[in-house]
Amino acid sequence: MHLHESVFFGIVFFLLGIFFAPTMSLAGMSVSAVAIAGSLGWVAYKKGSVRLGWLATLALMGILGGLYWTGYNVHQRDQIAPLIGTQAAIRAHVIEVRKMENSQRLIVRLDEPHTGRLSVVARAYPTVAYGDALVLTGNVQNPKEDNWRFLLKDALFATMQFPEVDMVKRNDGNPIVTRLFAIRRSAVEIYKRALPAKEAALLAGITLGERAEFDREFRENMANSGTTHLVALSGYNISVVAEAILLACGLLLRRTAAFYATLGAVVGFVVMAGAEASVVRAAIMGSIVLLATHIGRTHSMRNAIAISACAMVLYNPNVLRYDLGFQLSFAALIGIIYVKPYLDAYIKRKKSGILNWRENLSGTLSAQLMVFPILMQSVGSFSLVSLASNIVILSFIPVTMGLGFLIAAIGFVAAPLATIPAWGVSVLLQYEIGVIELFGTYKGFTMPMTGVLLLFYYAAAGGMLLYLRHRKTQILTTTAHAAQP
Repeated sequence: MHLHESVFFGIVFFLLGIFFAPTMSLAGMSVSAVAIAGSLGWVAYKKGSVRLGWLATLALMGILGGLYWTGYNVHQRDQIAPLIGTQAAIRAHVIEVRKMENSQRLIVRLDEPHTGRLSVVARAYPTVAYGDALVLTGNVQNPKEDNWRFLLKDALFATMQFPEVDMVKRNDGNPIVTRLFAIRRSAVEIYKRALPAKEAALLAGITLGERAEFDREFRENMANSGTTHLVALSGYNISVVAEAILLACGLLLRRTAAFYATLGAVVGFVVMAGAEASVVRAAIMGSIVLLATHIGRTHSMRNAIAISACAMVLYNPNVLRYDLGFQLSFAALIGIIYVKPYLDAYIKRKKSGILNWRENLSGTLSAQLMVFPILMQSVGSFSLVSLASNIVILSFIPVTMGLGFLIAAIGFVAAPLATIPAWGVSVLLQYEIGVIELFGTYKGFTMPMTGVLLLFYYAAAGGMLLYLRHRKTQILTTTAHAAQP
């Protein structure tokens, strides 16, 4: 087995161990896996079978994954456990803020003498931002029954509901991160000054992933029309930033310096955009592709996906099972990489068509086929009009995003001049809002999706892909033999 294959399957079994750890007794799983691994290892040693030796190693990787998940969560829970059930005045620093209609959802890091992290639902005022030092006074509680899964994805085991918030010091966090968030807020303000409110909100979402200004009706319209991904800052946004910076740096710096400057800029953009799962995944994938190009080796998308997932899971193993955004992000990526080429053979036989509709249809359908069962099980509905809405809107997103970055760049230097490109992007945004609102009137399709049906769906999809790949290999082999004299 080649090294890249060993790495891939080792990561897969490590992730499987993490995924199944919450539903299994760790002691029972460990004993069973050790017994299996030991038996396989003993047989492999006696018979000299390398394959059995690898199977034993993979079983041990599964155990390691389960142990990692357990150790991580025990450590996080033990840090905050002494405070649960008490009335406390806690000093903390804000590490994440999400603005809601009438409240603020915070994640804070506790200061000495306490340790750990805490979920806080605070009143809308006073407004807080990343890095602010606070004193929170209130009851520390266990998460509610209907909310613990949502908090577990961020490894949060305690919460405070509407505590008294006293500001101690503003902007007391990492100075680089603080500056990046300040740039993001400034860009959003530039959009607000240059465009009407709804258009500015959508542009901020497309370019920076900012969704705080969306009202409930517009959020529902995006969900119903299947266009929420436009403001999720996935792969396209990262690729635009990386390619533009690499091109600019390539004109000024040597190849190696341009490469590292681009990687640094991608990391900065991810932090500024809030470091959501889809953005981090896209950044890691893009960095792997950049690295492969830099060292002159062909990259394996399969290994790139595995390494991306493993990197995020090592940082927080709970995202694998409890973070819906993480699951949808990777499912859509797998669909685009592995399903889209087969759809292209049928959909893109002719020219791309008006608004590049064939390419948009192929990309959207391949992603939707892979995320469909996850959405049905987790959300309970699936947009039936997402194909149509994405066909007529996706072709305009690259231009909208480019003009959005141009408006922000000009606005930082000469704010009045930002209104010039704003006239052009306003037309595009009005069209995109019209599409979202038109298709947003249709409710999603609902059907029950159990865990068994979900596994059956993906098993069938995997089997079909393996069959198509085998058939393609046979056709290529037959063609090659026929071409020989």
